[in-house]
Amino acid sequence: MASPNMNSISRHDVNTLLRQVQGNSLFNRQLSSVCQVNGLKSTGVKAELQRRIVHLINETVANDDVARFHQVRQSIVNAFAQRASPSKAATARSNGSVASQPIPNLSTPSGSPYGTTGYPSRPYGQVSANGISPPYGSAMYSFSFKPSPFYSVESAVSGLRTCEVMTQHRNTVTIPLRLSDHPILQRCSDDKSYRIMVFCANDDSGLQDVAFPHQSELRVNGDEIKANLRGLKNKPGSTRPVDITNALRLRSNYMNNIEFTYALTNKKFYLIVNLCKTTSVTELVATISSRRKISEDSVISELNKIAQDPDVVATSQVLSLKCPLSYMRLEVPCRSLSCTHLQCFDATSYLQLQEQGPQWLCPICNKSAPFDQLAVDGYVKVILEKTSKNLETVTIEPNGKWSSKPPKEDSSPSRPRGAPVEDDEDDDLEVSEIIIGGRRLETPKKLSHCTDTPSSGGRDHSSTAPRGSHSAKRPAPAVIDLTLSSDDEEPIQRPSKRQHTYTYHRGTTPPWLSESPVNHQP
Repeated sequence: MASPNMNSISRHDVNTLLRQVQGNSLFNRQLSSVCQVNGLKSTGVKAELQRRIVHLINETVANDDVARFHQVRQSIVNAFAQRASPSKAATARSNGSVASQPIPNLSTPSGSPYGTTGYPSRPYGQVSANGISPPYGSAMYSFSFKPSPFYSVESAVSGLRTCEVMTQHRNTVTIPLRLSDHPILQRCSDDKSYRIMVFCANDDSGLQDVAFPHQSELRVNGDEIKANLRGLKNKPGSTRPVDITNALRLRSNYMNNIEFTYALTNKKFYLIVNLCKTTSVTELVATISSRRKISEDSVISELNKIAQDPDVVATSQVLSLKCPLSYMRLEVPCRSLSCTHLQCFDATSYLQLQEQGPQWLCPICNKSAPFDQLAVDGYVKVILEKTSKNLETVTIEPNGKWSSKPPKEDSSPSRPRGAPVEDDEDDDLEVSEIIIGGRRLETPKKLSHCTDTPSSGGRDHSSTAPRGSHSAKRPAPAVIDLTLSSDDEEPIQRPSKRQHTYTYHRGTTPPWLSESPVNHQP
């Protein structure tokens, strides 16, 4: 290989360096050495080290800093020599002959970007449209997932797998995983906060939500993993990566088999397995409690400001001390800094909900409430500390003062129980029928000042019970018990009768509702 031109930056050299750094030819030790020599941070996972070096290369080319570029190039050459043989590398450096050593060719046989497994071997973090690291000057596709407070990606432990379009059939993507190939997986045994998760995205550029095909399933070593791969309908980002740690056998030479089966897709998906450092809900609640708070004074000041607004009629309000999510008493009263309401939700309940299906929306006002905007409400926290555990609500006055008494209601005169309704327009009350206790009682169509007409025979018919005919014998009076239900007795079949009217004076009990017949003197 010819010596590089020291007076210019060759595009071929740039492409070669980018492919070399982004490939799997250098171990973490060599990448860390390159970073250290060039004044970069030399700690972190492999993907981070690669990103730092790639950024440095692009920066030197953009600034047309030829000397700096060849310095970076030389450090990468030295790293390769060190990997091949540390003793020979030291000898070569002492003899000053390292610069003439060629950079190893990165191409696989026939120039394919794929390794022997048939899957793309490109690292997680930098992806091109066709699977090949693009040359300098063309667009670089940055591929990463949106950050989450519940986990952070430490390292990729598999290559990026492309799930091709499958509009009519099923397809299965297989990922082998062995501890001896990825010693970093040992962290899962030493620290339970490290978890192995399967990620999936429906695009290969930009910042991506976790998104699996609508019809898909995941198996590890033949066992199906129970997980919600779909998330919420029409809610992008409402699913989470799948934790497969407990299903794996992390033994040195045991080959774990991860199978992802999907169907009926009209676009590509991209699958990868990452080692993640997780953060528990308890730790996140502690973080919220220790950072910026919504002070008690600021809440009172805001309430007074609203009360003094001439366009607003300020009244007392009832504040619930229960979480709208768990219906339990608030422990850590929390709301977003952008929320304008006083009602709070419990931080633990809210985070547990987001951990299962992240939406980050306030359950009260439905506004965005991301983790970094959550804050403890000092005003509500003081109320919780000064009230008993069984108190459910307090009354907040417009000036910010609160009390455990319910708000006063407007007192208005109400009629005594059982008193008749006085309405001048209801003198002529018309009731067609009343059904009480399964009985049908016919009532007068109109009330008028009339008296009952005696029947033939000269008898004084004082009973108000209706008569079925002009018989000389008066029927026995019927006693109606309004307390009986329809199940107590069979409905009474009453004979046909003629219409009767009665005199009804306001303020008295209507005769057809009395328990016994009312006698009227003719």
